[in-house]
Amino acid sequence: MKSFLTEQQIRVLQLRAKGLKQSEIAEILGTSRANVSILERRALEKIEKARNTLLLWEQINSKISVEVKKGEDIFQVPEKLFKKADELGVKVPYSTAEIIAFLVEHAPIDDRLAKRDFTLFLDREDRLRVSECILEDFDEIGKHEGGKDTI
Repeated sequence: MKSFLTEQQIRVLQLRAKGLKQSEIAEILGTSRANVSILERRALEKIEKARNTLLLWEQINSKISVEVKKGEDIFQVPEKLFKKADELGVKVPYSTAEIIAFLVEHAPIDDRLAKRDFTLFLDREDRLRVSECILEDFDEIGKHEGGKDTI
């Protein structure tokens, strides 16, 4: 199977998952503890980048999404989501209370207010998701000043 991780990074993560210390892994692999630390850190960075990329892909392919701006009251977000869903003919299988509970648990909020901009979206499997990536409207890409599409 293809992976973003090297064989050494995978091995380090496997051994760490079994509870081994970096020094023990270094001895097994015949390298230094510092090298094991670097391998582990880089592997975790690659995993985080892959997770973010998958979330971005799910956001791009979502049924519906709404942007929530810093300082916005999350109690207003369900109404925004339902309004946009109605415009697009999408059924949102969650109640207002369920959406708010989801936001409280998963979104960057403090005392009902968004701490920073984020996007709430409904993915293709009808799961609510939060992404801190704000996608720009790319509808204008490929158009020149005359308003005609270019190929």
